[in-house]
Amino acid sequence: MHHFTSTFFKKNRDKLSKVLPNSLVVLTAHSLIQKSADTTFPFRQDSSFWYMSGIDEPDILLVLNTKNGTSTLLVPEQNDYQKEWDGNLDFEALKTKSGVDLVDASESLEYILKKAKKSNLSICSLEPLAEKVEPYGFYSNPARRKLYERIKSIEPEPKEIRLEIARLRQVKQLEELTAIQSAIDITAETLKEVKKNLRHYQKEKDIERSITAGFYDRGANGHAYEPIIASGKNASIIHYMKNDAKLQENSLLLLDVGAQVHGYYAADISRTWAFGKSTERHRALYTAVLTLQEKAFSMLRPGVLLKEYQEELEVYAKKVFLPLGVKINRYPHGFSHFLGLDVHDAGDYGAPLPEGSVITVEPGIYLPDEGIGIRMEDNVLITKNGIKNLSSHIPKTL
Repeated sequence: MHHFTSTFFKKNRDKLSKVLPNSLVVLTAHSLIQKSADTTFPFRQDSSFWYMSGIDEPDILLVLNTKNGTSTLLVPEQNDYQKEWDGNLDFEALKTKSGVDLVDASESLEYILKKAKKSNLSICSLEPLAEKVEPYGFYSNPARRKLYERIKSIEPEPKEIRLEIARLRQVKQLEELTAIQSAIDITAETLKEVKKNLRHYQKEKDIERSITAGFYDRGANGHAYEPIIASGKNASIIHYMKNDAKLQENSLLLLDVGAQVHGYYAADISRTWAFGKSTERHRALYTAVLTLQEKAFSMLRPGVLLKEYQEELEVYAKKVFLPLGVKINRYPHGFSHFLGLDVHDAGDYGAPLPEGSVITVEPGIYLPDEGIGIRMEDNVLITKNGIKNLSSHIPKTL
């Protein structure tokens, strides 16, 4: 993350201060999550906390007083085990990296909250997700819930600021665009190498391993999300991630992968290739998906509402696929989502698209009865007059 200096994080805090005057903003880092026995899953920071601080350590709080312009990191006390095994936290390094004014102990939060309430500051934070997030079926990180309990002991009704932060994050700065393009370029070069050697692979897992090595060899710090390497009928499962089947001869192979760089910035690319010979049916459906994507490209520009864009594309998709004997009652997923620090990045989906946002464009068709799945996904920057396809250099050939 050396490309992101304290100036970047301070600028983000200043922007937030402007939209939340006379406020005390409190954000939390993620907590570590147990993997097994006394080990944890690899740490992944809360994206909004990182965006405002640049700190990649767990359980730290960021406090921003937008009235007097001061910013403070509140750090939990380390026990002897943590100091011995993980090393002492360097307060000066935290201060230098983030550009905050002060570093203090997390026990100071209650005092700071009480003082802010007496001064009639609006106390703001990010409302926690449900403990179990449906329909995805996973459990949310407990850090926000723990923070919210502390805040509500002083301020029963804190102000929720998800949209304020999302609107800042959706407009990408130069450093972010550089990082996203780097992630895309690494993904592009890796896919180019994999396709060149495609007939040497026997299983989906062989391709996954090759992509993983390719990402690391080219300077990424891994996958931005769990890769999808889906052969034959597996490609008709939208989020197939087992990647353990034998490659099916004369069938389609769907890859949905993206490198992660500079900590967390993501690419999100899908391509569908023929493994062996493609059929006339494969080619007709593939061409229809490309036609649908070109339609999407033509619609995108600043001011577009993604909800209306989605609805219009669903109608168009029915027209495109009906001559091929495919009746679409409900399109199974969105055609676009924001991309950045998160693969499904923060943004205001209810507001017109702003210039400077980066989104995916990912039409597909999924026919389990025919054992066919096709998806084409590119990453585009919304420009003044339309789009710039950041992944246009990744070939779209069967």
